[in-house]
Amino acid sequence: MQLHTIKIIAAGGWLAVVCSAALAGAVRSPEGWALLAGAALLPLLGVFWLWNTPRESMSESIQKALR
Repeated sequence: MQLHTIKIIAAGGWLAVVCSAALAGAVRSPEGWALLAGAALLPLLGVFWLWNTPRESMSESIQKALR
């Protein structure tokens, strides 16, 4: 599985958890919605920005050159 696909699946799961928590907590106030939006989006932005594919190792680059 590619890293991009894993990130999409993790993001969908996180959004499902946050939305179910909002429904269980019966968020009604604008402050609650703002907190919910921050709790839903800020971790996702951090994951997509910071979780990158690892650099190619020396053995991987040698194997690629030999092909």
